[in-house]
Amino acid sequence: MFLRPTTLNALMKKAYKSGLAVARTEDDWMYIAGSYWEISVKKEFIPKRTLGDIIALIGELPGPGERFTATKEGNQLEMELPLQVKDEPFHENDTLTITDVILVGTSGTIQRLLQDEATGNIYAVNNVFVSIVDNALIDKDRGEYSVTEPFFNPAYGILWKNNVCKLRAHFRSDDRNYKVLDNLKGVDITPEVPE
Repeated sequence: MFLRPTTLNALMKKAYKSGLAVARTEDDWMYIAGSYWEISVKKEFIPKRTLGDIIALIGELPGPGERFTATKEGNQLEMELPLQVKDEPFHENDTLTITDVILVGTSGTIQRLLQDEATGNIYAVNNVFVSIVDNALIDKDRGEYSVTEPFFNPAYGILWKNNVCKLRAHFRSDDRNYKVLDNLKGVDITPEVPE
């Protein structure tokens, strides 16, 4: 799994305060979601530490085909809601380049700017969804492959995915820096590749 366990645990703890969605598909993919992000991972690729973090936080794992929202008040079973990240809105050719530009957004949120090189459009995403990705954690021996650039859809956000894990996060709307984002549109802010 290409996600840093400590960062994922921090995201889960934060989401738990208002409701952490947890589900499991019949074919054993785990689904974990906060209000503006969601993850699907093949259960066999989830590190034991992360499974322990989930159980310590919510007390149990859902059974196959089950979904619930967990809070400190308990776990509430949910019906007919997603059991995994849907990647249909994302297309293989629609990727964003991660830039080195970081902005401090509304409420002090650290945002990373990503750019669509084809159009010059700039998108802001919480930097945690760039820093959580770590290809050093993938299990090549079991066939997991690396991730490179995130896929994107302007309405659905970004999607990091490989054959065992998917992470989708919404873009940030930033009232504080909207002028900066408008002025950067069309300016190439992608990192230079050394020759």
